[in-house]
Amino acid sequence: MLGIETAGARRALAPVLLALSVLLSAAARGDLVTAQAAYQKGDYQQALRDYRELAELGQPLAQLNLAIMYARGEGTRQSAINAYAWAMLATESGEARGQELADQMRPLLAPGSEKIAADIAAPYRRAELDARLMPKMEQDSPNDRACRFLAYPSIEYPRDAQSRGISGNVLAEFTVMPDGRARRPRIVYSLPLGSFEPTVRRAVLHIRYPPRAADAKPAHCTVMFRFVAPGAQYPRLEAFVSKTRGEAESGDVQAEFLFGMMLAGFPQLGHGMKDALPWFLKAAQSGARAAQYQVGESLMHGMGCQCETNKGEVWLRKAAEADQADAQVTLAQYALRGTPDDASSRIAKTWLERAAASGNHDGMLYLAGLLAANPVAELRDPPRALTLLDKVSKDLGGDPSEYEIRAAAQAASGQYAAAVASERRALSMAQNLGWDAGPLEQRLSRYQGAQPWYGNLLAL
Repeated sequence: MLGIETAGARRALAPVLLALSVLLSAAARGDLVTAQAAYQKGDYQQALRDYRELAELGQPLAQLNLAIMYARGEGTRQSAINAYAWAMLATESGEARGQELADQMRPLLAPGSEKIAADIAAPYRRAELDARLMPKMEQDSPNDRACRFLAYPSIEYPRDAQSRGISGNVLAEFTVMPDGRARRPRIVYSLPLGSFEPTVRRAVLHIRYPPRAADAKPAHCTVMFRFVAPGAQYPRLEAFVSKTRGEAESGDVQAEFLFGMMLAGFPQLGHGMKDALPWFLKAAQSGARAAQYQVGESLMHGMGCQCETNKGEVWLRKAAEADQADAQVTLAQYALRGTPDDASSRIAKTWLERAAASGNHDGMLYLAGLLAANPVAELRDPPRALTLLDKVSKDLGGDPSEYEIRAAAQAASGQYAAAVASERRALSMAQNLGWDAGPLEQRLSRYQGAQPWYGNLLAL
């Protein structure tokens, strides 16, 4: 029977399996760790599922290990056809050891089996992955040009962190409007947690970018903030970058992601998303959910690559379904674009509920905005919106959005005097930041007329 190896075939496989089994005990990182841990425990079915998920994304080592498991019949029926198919894919992906296994499998294939193996491999060949998943890199996209800042803000070191000698790094993502003003700061990486996030959000709101045409699309930008406490034994940036690059080039998935963040976020390195994206992609293919989010976000907005929302949504869903909160928030934003219908609003709420349940700052903030002012009456819950807002308000760093949401929730509850006061505070903060105050003035007028305002408060 095609695809089912006999006992004799098992004996014939023994030499190559002995030679290659070391690959299944080699250290790995990212979701490769999950697969390896399952394999070491003898949970071959889980290992097979984990390896297959990564193999289908084009990850070479996962493809090779999947081929070995098919050859050995671990977690599945032994199958020389499947082993051969995945070994050839591993070879095409740059894993030279795949050819050794493929050469051992070929004599074991029945006549016509190579065609079957080719059909198995077809959806995961490079051309197919390029069409379905892979970014089309651009050397100088309009988004990248819009992210070249004019003025970097003066940042005051947080007193508590300074007094305790805490150093750290924070990667912020945000939107730059055509007037060159930054909005909606989101923290996508912070180490250590809880020390620098409000300072960074406040700083982002004061970064200045070149103004563009009034009808230009908002740009999505990233900046890495590095905090070095006085007297701290903290690596110089050049040494830190060099060390991380070496680890990334050796295949360390965490280092691949971190090096990508450095290239995308440190303006002084002279790089940007176009150089960072290949490293994010490597980490994403190995199952790093934060990297999958970065690849998806890049594709959604054309950061370092062509804008292809269909591909971006695939990467974001992979990350979001594994409970990567930033991806969940982005999918919610995508569902709420334009004038969303009831179904889209409910999808957005589902993603935001999951993000908020994990304690994610932006999940709670965006859920508060939806509950305060969504046009779908069944989805509004102004008291809960205010409760969520209270949980994140101290970390917002002077963002007028806090008082915009507060005002909408108060108006939706019939508390128009309070809504007017909150909206006036939001308006004053926005004017100090140089924002276009027109939308805020319109909402203030409605509240002054004892009317609520419904819509997407956090749309751009």
